[in-house]
Amino acid sequence: VVCGCLWRATVLLFRWYAAMSRTAVRMTNDSESDSEQDSESELEDSAVLKIRKLPVIGILLVELCERLTYYTLAGTQKIYLQNQLKKTPSTSAALNSVFSMLCYFWCVPGGLLADSIGRYKTIIAAGSVYAIGTICVGISVIYELQASLGWLFMLGSLVLIAIGTGGIKPNIANFGADQIGDVSEKQRECQKTFFSLFYLSINIGVLIAFGFLTNTTTAGLAGVVPQQEGYSFAYGSGAGCMILAVLIFVAFTGSYTMLPGNGLGPVRRLIRYQYHSVWNGGGWRAAMSLAGFLCLPLFYLVTLADTLLSASAEKSNTEVFTDPCAAPLTEAPPRMLHGGGGGHGVLSDIALALGSMACIFLVVANVNCTWVQELKQEVSFGAKDARRTFAAIPMIIVVNIAFNLCYNSMNNAFPSQACQMDLRLGTTQLNGAFFNIADAMAIVIFTPIFEFCVYPVIARMKGSRVRFGQKIIAGLVMAAISNVAAAILEFMRKDAPFLCGDAGFSQCAPGFSEDGTEGTRMKDISAFWIFIPFALVGIAEILVNPCMYCFSYEAAPLEVRSLLQALNLFFMGSVSNAFTAVVSKLLYPNDLDKGSLDNYYFVNATLAVIGIAVYFIITRCGHGHEIRPAIEKELVVGPLEEDSPAGV
Repeated sequence: VVCGCLWRATVLLFRWYAAMSRTAVRMTNDSESDSEQDSESELEDSAVLKIRKLPVIGILLVELCERLTYYTLAGTQKIYLQNQLKKTPSTSAALNSVFSMLCYFWCVPGGLLADSIGRYKTIIAAGSVYAIGTICVGISVIYELQASLGWLFMLGSLVLIAIGTGGIKPNIANFGADQIGDVSEKQRECQKTFFSLFYLSINIGVLIAFGFLTNTTTAGLAGVVPQQEGYSFAYGSGAGCMILAVLIFVAFTGSYTMLPGNGLGPVRRLIRYQYHSVWNGGGWRAAMSLAGFLCLPLFYLVTLADTLLSASAEKSNTEVFTDPCAAPLTEAPPRMLHGGGGGHGVLSDIALALGSMACIFLVVANVNCTWVQELKQEVSFGAKDARRTFAAIPMIIVVNIAFNLCYNSMNNAFPSQACQMDLRLGTTQLNGAFFNIADAMAIVIFTPIFEFCVYPVIARMKGSRVRFGQKIIAGLVMAAISNVAAAILEFMRKDAPFLCGDAGFSQCAPGFSEDGTEGTRMKDISAFWIFIPFALVGIAEILVNPCMYCFSYEAAPLEVRSLLQALNLFFMGSVSNAFTAVVSKLLYPNDLDKGSLDNYYFVNATLAVIGIAVYFIITRCGHGHEIRPAIEKELVVGPLEEDSPAGV
């Protein structure tokens, strides 16, 4: 089944990329003059695209396989730790959070390594480490070995896979964009479509992971895989896919365009420019930028310590509750709340303060990068390149924080909400995590529709291309709407009556016992309604995340592209998740029936709207920085003077 899905995905990616190439050529034909010189240039560019099409498709397949492996583990690791390795719910949730944080943390060293030795070598090395980690995990979950090889599972997951992810994630998208180039306007347009297809390939992997492999971990495959070997089958399939990804990547070696590494010189010079400017006329902006960078590692370490200390406590909150279907109502045994317990209050407050200061300082300081002072001995990576690098940081911070606070609702809030709705499908119950497929399905379905229908139609109607800024603002609005929709759905859920009688207890909500005699009652409203906010988030992702991948690639100087992409992923993953953890601690109720989950959603939506306002401030007040003019125009939301039907 997995191989069949991968084959069909391969065929689809071939077709969509072919359509992408034809669309790029048509767009160029419409915008170029009829002169003979322009025609020759068009033929030359078309030849380049044809030569580089095959390795790009290989890169998309590599990303598909890697994300399939990652989400198979990330989507089931908490349950495995809790049920198979007998960790408490809070410990399991904390360790799963540590896994995600480490994966995104290693993106920064992975980006530095790629800028030093080249992206190709970094991806090969990281992919090999990743594959070894998946093999360790696959062996450790064999039913007879689970109790004795828990240490091997931790080694493979928290160390090897985390390092491998950090080496691949910030580099594979940039490596694919390298195959296209960004010299001509047509190549830049083709890159935009590539990043959309790159995100599409991610979500084909997500669709297979959540739609098939995650369910086999607890249910097995009837007549094929026993239930007790479900984890070994799913994680073993993930290991096979990761090994296949490495083999595919190596197989296309001869056709790659490989840009050489530049060593760590540009990164060291960035640091020199930062410190030199503080003491040599950079003013308060230089000092504020330095303070922001110093707060970032402290913020990360405090957040990590808070999470690990929560796990070491080995306890979860419990609460005595009543069964609403009992007659008369009687108290039931204490219920262990999933992921309850939270972190240590002081550390959480310190982490929030450090994270807020880091983001505010870096945004305010780098909106205008004239503070970067020339060094006495200018080198190839000069002050202009340093300003261009620093100038990209405010956009990366604002968009990622504003969007991902809404996006992160999919990780815990949406599935938990679904777990207390009617999960029944025939004689079985679905798991709340299953509904993540709505997000992946929305991306798989709407990406080609947006790329080949919606964007071209809007472009012809308004007389100019749909720019990054317009997509990002639309995506932030859609993300806010998704959380508002979830809040409305929560009102409906709380108003619905409890399901009693044969419906039983929810198998994925807090307190469910193996004998089915205790747990949390479902409400009489179909869990499939949760597809709506999931799908809305998926559409928002199509609009925002590919733009941020492309922005981080094109806005950065060539020497530090992997580093800037790593920073983009760091704020997208680690920093946004750390903020979500704090917001969840303040607003996320342990008991959804008694608390107000809608407040959590409304705060996320409000922060997304605030992010839109800050975006306009940055793009309109950020005078004096050195972002490439072509990229700066892409960030403009309103009309430009040169917009005309000829620019379509």
